[in-house]
Amino acid sequence: MKTETLTRILTRLDTVGRFCGYVAMAMIVLMIGCMIWEVVARKAFNAPTMWATTTSYMFNGTIFLIGAAYTLRANQHVRIDFLSTRFPLRVQHAINALFYLVIFLPALYMTGDFAITKALKAYDRGTLEAMSAWEPLIWPFLTGISIGLVSFAFQVAIEAIRHLIGIRYPNAVAAPSDRDLLEG
Repeated sequence: MKTETLTRILTRLDTVGRFCGYVAMAMIVLMIGCMIWEVVARKAFNAPTMWATTTSYMFNGTIFLIGAAYTLRANQHVRIDFLSTRFPLRVQHAINALFYLVIFLPALYMTGDFAITKALKAYDRGTLEAMSAWEPLIWPFLTGISIGLVSFAFQVAIEAIRHLIGIRYPNAVAAPSDRDLLEG
């Protein structure tokens, strides 16, 4: 398969991460709305809610993981690459591909498998959040975490393929601009 064709396919697959990024952005708006509601209810009506704290930590955890795929594609994750940037571009691609394929992807697979299993068990059992006085069902939160981990692992696999291409053709793999990510 030609490199250009594979690059176009990978760009199409980036749609998953982009969609998750948009979902995370929408969830931020919802979380802000919940917090505003809580402040107004507490300060203006002296009627605090039982659900605001619980929903805020559930939204926050889900936003963090659902937005991870988008953040990886945008190359905005925190990295400690002061040493690897001193190597030639081919070596940098090899280091990244090796890290993604040998360490990161297997760790995400194990974590994602555990999260999916836990979400399914919580759904089957009707498990409630025991740390909250509100005691909501926990499976929607665990499902959000599972979706975030799976989409993140998918994006890691895409980035690993890009770096494998970069080993052979170092300049064929360009970092996306913000405009590329937002417009698709």
